[in-house]
Amino acid sequence: MEKSKAVKSFAKPKDVWLDKYHVYVAENIKMIEEEINGNKEKQYEFDLLTYDKDEYIITEMQKNKQENQLAIAQLAMQMGGIQNG
Repeated sequence: MEKSKAVKSFAKPKDVWLDKYHVYVAENIKMIEEEINGNKEKQYEFDLLTYDKDEYIITEMQKNKQENQLAIAQLAMQMGGIQNG
């Protein structure tokens, strides 16, 4: 994964987009005004994460696994509380 900070664009980026080999994730998107040639121009500034597609898939699978384990643990605690009630 490569992280680029304070990337600027005149077009608002999508949160996630991809090409043939990479997945791009834009975070902390905010609109800014910057003076260019004496004119104030509106731009978007954001942090950009660039993943290889395989790396992104593995990262998302790990996140989902952790979220599922947490949900199961919470459900088990709730059920234990109901049974012991």
